[in-house]
Amino acid sequence: MPDPFARLLQRLIESGQVPRSQLSARSLKELRSLFDTGVLTQARSGGGLVIRVNDFKTLATFYQQRYPSAEQVFNGPPRANAVVSLRSAKRVGRSNQEPILVRAVHPAACIRDNVQCDLLATTQLSGAACLILEAGRFWSMTAEVAVVENLECFLHFEAMGVAADVVLYAAGRLSELALGWLGSPEMSGCCFIHCGDYDPVGVDEFLRLKRVVEARARLHIPANLRQLVTTYGRPELLRDSEAILKRLRNSGEPDVQRVVQIMDESGLGLEQEALLLQTKRLSEVKLKDGECL
Repeated sequence: MPDPFARLLQRLIESGQVPRSQLSARSLKELRSLFDTGVLTQARSGGGLVIRVNDFKTLATFYQQRYPSAEQVFNGPPRANAVVSLRSAKRVGRSNQEPILVRAVHPAACIRDNVQCDLLATTQLSGAACLILEAGRFWSMTAEVAVVENLECFLHFEAMGVAADVVLYAAGRLSELALGWLGSPEMSGCCFIHCGDYDPVGVDEFLRLKRVVEARARLHIPANLRQLVTTYGRPELLRDSEAILKRLRNSGEPDVQRVVQIMDESGLGLEQEALLLQTKRLSEVKLKDGECL
């Protein structure tokens, strides 16, 4: 049973009492109606307090109503099982599968179970490819992969001027399943460039990736980052993540220190979409001056 509250009810039914210290404030709130009706009572025992059962039948009915079919075993996906056994899909974590969006900029392929997916052809046909991740059954790839935090930069990645074969949409923070895939033997032929916001959360995400893939990850730092931060940055991006920024200051990673220094000196953080705006403006200037066709 994945729910701690269910295990608490089971202990009460089986033993008739549990130490008061084992009940969280949330559990006490959930059990309030049982205390009010006398099904449960609090009493002293030795040097502490215990919760005792006075009406086992009513407690068993309470348990069954909250956890229908709790004793059955289901073979469906985790969140579907949770609806049946716990009445709520949200009472378990993520599903055991997850979709990941990728785009290929250069020829690249993914292989799983001897089946190959041509990522460039799929991208050219539909704009992006969707890979379903499944623990223990990962896609393999050999490529330079850009991990992009935000959707607009994923969709317009070419305008960022970053060299990569494949672009992966992180949708903010990478899930544990996605990190497990990137660090798996199937992806050992890949190197990674992290392209995120230049704020504490974005830089911290780079470190999460680097802890998994180690030297195969690097942080994208545009040459004019300081100018971009000064021009387009916002102070609240730092204020909202002060605890993370404090931790980043102690990082021994040189690239992290470079970005942290810019954030500290400017008092600003930068959303990565500014890189698209800057690239566009530079391109327009060149066209106007006749420097490129």
